[in-house]
Amino acid sequence: MAKSNRAETAARAAQLRAQTARQERQRKQVIAAVVAVVVVVLAVVLGVVIANRPKPAPAAGGSSSGAAALATLQKLPASLFDKAPPPTPEQVPKKLPGGAPLTQDGKPKVLYVGAEYCPFCAMERWALIGALSRFGTFSGITETSSSSSDVHPDTPTFSFRDAKYTSGDLAFQAIETQDRNGKPLQKLDGENLALFQKFNPGGGIPWIDYGGTHATDGATVDATAFDGKSYDQIIAGIQDPSSDIGKTVLPAINTISAQLCELTKGKPANVCMSSGVQSASVLLKR
Repeated sequence: MAKSNRAETAARAAQLRAQTARQERQRKQVIAAVVAVVVVVLAVVLGVVIANRPKPAPAAGGSSSGAAALATLQKLPASLFDKAPPPTPEQVPKKLPGGAPLTQDGKPKVLYVGAEYCPFCAMERWALIGALSRFGTFSGITETSSSSSDVHPDTPTFSFRDAKYTSGDLAFQAIETQDRNGKPLQKLDGENLALFQKFNPGGGIPWIDYGGTHATDGATVDATAFDGKSYDQIIAGIQDPSSDIGKTVLPAINTISAQLCELTKGKPANVCMSSGVQSASVLLKR
């Protein structure tokens, strides 16, 4: 009888140990499953945060492709502009009713008002830099791209925030009012603010005043031509008058150049008497 009791006790002890072991395994499995779920959730949340945070603007030095594109844009051959399609009336600066000559240091002044986040500013800078580079030289232009969360996101472009322009015939001032993330950058004030409010009450950008008598409000180039393009693709397109970008940027450069020639009274002659600029100037006189 004693042996039977000992056997039963041993059996129950064995069952208890087995049950305890199963419970421990189940507990560990539950903990492992919870940890796995937590890891997955954290990974998903982190991925969403990274995907939605604003992309930083490129460093001031710019990428090699951006720097190369800028160098090429500033030295486009005159023969290229003469092969450009004719501009459209929409690309021509409008006359400012009651506008008075705008000068700086005794030279006609071009005033640009824009922002780094602005996609239409991003596109227009390509044409503006291309045109002004025919009359003088830039320094301090930096590479950036338009906002990731606006229309036409991440359009490759350049910023005028630190730019300086040297020309014997023209003065240029640029005001980038906000950075790529929409934060205040450069202040629009004084005479520049007065002109902006008087002739551009809607406040649209880019707004470019040409010598106080003419201005453009918004981009003068086709926005869709830039969609999804890299620096290399944009500058390659500008060098091809038959490409979508070439068909819109080259005529814009010629039209801006024709307007600048009005301010400089035809200087330099090699630019102002070129066939591309002369063709664009016809529209200015309408």
